[in-house]
Amino acid sequence: MKHLAGIWVLLLAWNQVALGQTPSIELTNPETVGMSSDSLQQMNRHFHQLVDEYQLAGIQTAVMRKGKLIHFDSYGYANIAEEKELDEASIFRIFSMTKPIVSVGLMQLYEQGKFDLEDPLHKFLPEYNQMQVFTDSGLVPVIQPIRIIASLRHTSGFTYGRSQYPELDQLYAQANVHTSATNKEFVTQLSQFPLLFEPGTDWQYGFSTNICGYLIEVLSGKPLDEYLQEHILEPLQMKDTHFQVPEEKVGRFTVGYGWQEEGGLSIVENQRDNRYVNEVTLFNGGGGLVSTTMDYLKFCQMMLNRGEANGNRILTGETVDLMLKDHLEEARDQQERLRLPPGEYGFGLGFAVRGTGPNDLERVFGWGGAVGTYFKIDIEHELVYVLMIQLSPYRQLRLRELFQQYVEAAIIG
Repeated sequence: MKHLAGIWVLLLAWNQVALGQTPSIELTNPETVGMSSDSLQQMNRHFHQLVDEYQLAGIQTAVMRKGKLIHFDSYGYANIAEEKELDEASIFRIFSMTKPIVSVGLMQLYEQGKFDLEDPLHKFLPEYNQMQVFTDSGLVPVIQPIRIIASLRHTSGFTYGRSQYPELDQLYAQANVHTSATNKEFVTQLSQFPLLFEPGTDWQYGFSTNICGYLIEVLSGKPLDEYLQEHILEPLQMKDTHFQVPEEKVGRFTVGYGWQEEGGLSIVENQRDNRYVNEVTLFNGGGGLVSTTMDYLKFCQMMLNRGEANGNRILTGETVDLMLKDHLEEARDQQERLRLPPGEYGFGLGFAVRGTGPNDLERVFGWGGAVGTYFKIDIEHELVYVLMIQLSPYRQLRLRELFQQYVEAAIIG
C-alpha cells in the first residue's frame, strides 16, 4: 500500500473551501418539501471536517424528498495524489449495494412465474440437492432444503467465512471462491460448503445473493450483466452502473482508501489497474457493481415509487411491498436474537428493515457496502438518501448512523 502522509503534506496549502463541489444538476429548495437547509448544512460541516482532518479522502451525500433532489454535496478527493476532486460524475465501488439491485432482478422473474419463493433451490440448481450443516459433532444432512426465499433474505446458512467455527471459516478461506471465472463456477463451488445452520432457522450475512445472481442467469438464459442492463439499468437510465468500468470512464473512477490510526490514509486499490477496470467475467451479484450517487438515487426512487420510474414499470407495486416486508418470522421462531447489523431488526427480500426492535419495525429500508457506501428509503417521509465514500475500515466514523440522524433532524413538515 502506498502511504499518503507525504501527499497530505503537499495538499495542506490547498484551499479547503475549493473542495466543496457545486453540482451542475438542478436542486430544489429543501424548505419547499418540508426540509431544513440549515440542518443539512450542519451535516455538511460535520462531514467536511472529517475530510479536513484527513480521516476521509472525500464524501458525497444526496437527499431526495417527494421526488425532488434537495441536497447534493461533494467534498474532498476521488484521487488525492492527482488532486482529482469528487463530483457528480465520480464512480464508486458500491459492493453490497449490488445486492438490492440483483434482488429486484430476481423478483422480476418471480413476477413472470419463473419460480415460487418457496421452491427449493435444487429445483433449478441440482448441485444444492444434498446440503449438510456444520455442527460441533460433525456434518449432518439438512432437514429441509434451501428455498429460494432463504437466499433473498439471508437465511440460507451460507456465510462470508466468519462464524463461530474456525474449521468452517478455514474452508471458505481455502476455497477462495472469488477467483472463480463465472457465476456458474462460483455457485458450484459454493454448493460444496457446509451450512452454518439449518436453512430458515437463523440469519447470517453471506454469499446468498451470489446465488440469486446465478439464478437470474439460469432462469433468464442471459449473463447477469446483460440481464440487469436490459431490465433495470437502462430503463432507470442508470448509465454509470457497471460490473466493469468502461475504458472511457476510468478517469472518473475513485481510488479505494484504507485507514490506520497510526498511519492515516493509504491506497488499497488504485484507479486504473484493478479488478473493476480489468476484464470482468465473474459478475458478482453479491458485490460487484460500481455506480454513481445519482444512479443509485434513481434505483431508490423507483422502489419508493413502488416499482415505477421514468414511465417504466420495473416491478409491480405488490412485489415491491412484498420485498419491503420483514421476512424473518420463521427465523425468530428458532432464535432469541438474530445477528442483524445495529439498528436493523428485520430483513425483507434484499433490503434491511430498520426498527427499535423486532416488534417495532419502521417503514425505512436500505443497505450498505463494504467501503462505507449506504442508502435508505423512508416510505413514511417520502425520502431517499445516499452516502458514498471509499474507505475501509469506516465504522470508526459512525457515518451511517450520523447520516440518518442528520437527514431525519432536517424534516420540518
